[in-house]
Amino acid sequence: MKQLQPISIVSPGFFGLNTQESSVTLSSNFALTADNCIIDQYGRMGARKGWTMQTVNGSAELSGQVVEGIFEHVNADNTTDILIAGNNKVLLQESDNTLTDITPSLYTISDDNWKAANIYDHTLLVQQGQEPLIFTRESGSPVLHPESSHTAHGGPYTPSFGSSYPRDAIAAYGRFWVHDGATVYWSTDIADTAFPAFSGGTSGMLNISAVLPKNVDTITALASHNDFLIIFCERNIIIYQGAANPLGDFKLSDIITGVGCVARDSVQSTGGDLIFLSDTGVRSLGRLLQEKSLPMRDLTKNVRDDFLSVVNTEISINGSLNKVKSIYSENNAFYLISFPSQSIVYCLDMRSALEDGSSRVTSWNKHKITALLRTRDRVVLIGKANGIGVYGGYTDNGESFRMKFFSSYIDMGQSTTKKLLKRVNVTVIGGSGQIFVIKAGYDYFGASFSYPFEINAGQTFEYGVAEYGIAEYVAGVLIDKVSTPAQGSGEVVQIGFEANVNGQELSVQKLDIFVKTGRIN
Repeated sequence: MKQLQPISIVSPGFFGLNTQESSVTLSSNFALTADNCIIDQYGRMGARKGWTMQTVNGSAELSGQVVEGIFEHVNADNTTDILIAGNNKVLLQESDNTLTDITPSLYTISDDNWKAANIYDHTLLVQQGQEPLIFTRESGSPVLHPESSHTAHGGPYTPSFGSSYPRDAIAAYGRFWVHDGATVYWSTDIADTAFPAFSGGTSGMLNISAVLPKNVDTITALASHNDFLIIFCERNIIIYQGAANPLGDFKLSDIITGVGCVARDSVQSTGGDLIFLSDTGVRSLGRLLQEKSLPMRDLTKNVRDDFLSVVNTEISINGSLNKVKSIYSENNAFYLISFPSQSIVYCLDMRSALEDGSSRVTSWNKHKITALLRTRDRVVLIGKANGIGVYGGYTDNGESFRMKFFSSYIDMGQSTTKKLLKRVNVTVIGGSGQIFVIKAGYDYFGASFSYPFEINAGQTFEYGVAEYGIAEYVAGVLIDKVSTPAQGSGEVVQIGFEANVNGQELSVQKLDIFVKTGRIN
């Protein structure tokens, strides 16, 4: 009689999704499905957090429409305000989380694709085809008005854009920077004037046709990085150094051809790097700036085809990628990029890269996020219908959500033998009292067998270690070993699990499977 052969996978799915390579040759630490999952701080495959609605009277002002922009305004006294774009309005979220419509009178908003930049008690809001808006509390009360009527500091402030209004804005090196697709404008420095203006003083402009012959490209986004101004175009990246002194030290440093940014709101700074969406996936720029001999990292390499299919579908639905949103969160150590038209979010773990330079990626399906903001206090805010949600907890505004994981296909290095699955053990952390379903499949046909369990609902302890039966309690989190006899056979085996996350943290530490082998008939 043949003995059972054990296969132990510590931290299953630790490498994230891989849907590119031949699944039977994949490391067992890759996953073929990782839905509503993250890689947690201990390297375990766990459930993402949920969200809770923060806004109180959202339906009155948004009338069921989604929030498409969330912006943080910093006042002169270092307090902050939250501005919201939605339902063709600009709204102020008050301290009691109610919304107030601050859209200027006689100003008609035709779209909610705003981008905001904040400096010295002034927030500049821009979007294509609309005169920019300026928000300030300079006089104590919140005021939002078109830039042409800005009368502070002896105005009015006369813009130099003409009818070609800017479509992107950043605040860097003590001034505003904007672009209209062809030309970059920078304002005066706050050291020169109390309010940065785009005319006179140290303001200026740069048309990219000066460095890209025949004007063959369009600017999509701007970013700052280590005294560089990064001008992202659709197919090129233009890098200027000396941006802190644009009338003195400003000069072309490099042009990266053949790759660009295709979504304005995909650009995020991680401190030492810049992340952005190109037409071939999410890429990293910072490493290239520091060490020019190294190639630009492709962070979504392991899910490339699936990811680009989502990108192309977004374009076919909306005609552009204007609704794509992203965020980098230091506390959560992830970069999120949301495709709201498809209710799909990709989560890129930023703690450490894989050997090939790519990120450990998971996906959040059926999760519609229409706006994202990481506040100065490092709170993650998300756009939802009728208001703002706060990322946290383990329900979606009181509702459970489904976590799913499926391993790569396992052949144990014996492709010519049949595997008879006899038992599966899963070490589960958290999820007290929740239903946890182990699934098994064979020969690429998906999950054929399901084994539901209820995770031990024993008492947890905040200090020390206690043990009762097969469950342990460490630092307030329950650890339970779920074990089941199994059936079925095939040349390759796939193991998965599913659970409804409903208020408690849930992750998987270890997966053990026991098989017998036999010849193929």
